[in-house]
Amino acid sequence: MEDPLYKHVKSRLVAALRQGDWKPGEALPSEAKLAEHFEVGISTIRAAVGELSSAGLVVRRQGKGTYVAVHDERSVYRFFNVVRDGGEKELPASELVSLRKATADDETADLLRLPRSSRRSAVWKIRNVLRIGDTPVVVSDIVVPSQIFPGITTKMLREEGRTLYAVFQKRFGVTIVRITEKLKAARADATAVEHLGMRSGEPVLELRRVAYSFDRRPVEIRRSQIDTRSNHYRFEQGDAV
Repeated sequence: MEDPLYKHVKSRLVAALRQGDWKPGEALPSEAKLAEHFEVGISTIRAAVGELSSAGLVVRRQGKGTYVAVHDERSVYRFFNVVRDGGEKELPASELVSLRKATADDETADLLRLPRSSRRSAVWKIRNVLRIGDTPVVVSDIVVPSQIFPGITTKMLREEGRTLYAVFQKRFGVTIVRITEKLKAARADATAVEHLGMRSGEPVLELRRVAYSFDRRPVEIRRSQIDTRSNHYRFEQGDAV
């Protein structure tokens, strides 16, 4: 069965976003102008833009129009699901621990779709800690391709955005649009001992993430250890009715 017309329009809008026709924070043309451009009805445009809004790629502002989404505090909430026991979700503070260049091992190269054992498999390795209040709750080892993120510096990561994803978007035009995560029980290793103040072997929640930009392109992998002594991982789906 052929896809509905709005799906084709959505694909063309995504292609335009990927090519940078509209920059983060910039307003999309009006529904009427988009309908004229794509030679479809207003209802088709609304359906296509509605899916982009649900995916977090655009933001509708009542009475003002539709804007390309910017990785800001709202996007932190979207991708951060660690909550204090008995509390509400809070905005975490990000702390860069280290940044270094390396060559991807075979598993990492495969996940990031890089050639194995090649100059083109160069990556940045980032270690980052997230705090709720003054308490460190997550330590992450993050890997991104250096070809996609050339010239990263510690100063850039610390000063040019509240989150890594904000820096990726602002400096390199890479927008994270989707993630996949795997969670499993694990035991604290030396990294968790050093940065989360845990004892070696204490239970932690291990999270492995792959983050994707447009065209389902993997641009980041990370392994995180979550301190669950006073925190938990909370995932919500669907709207209240």
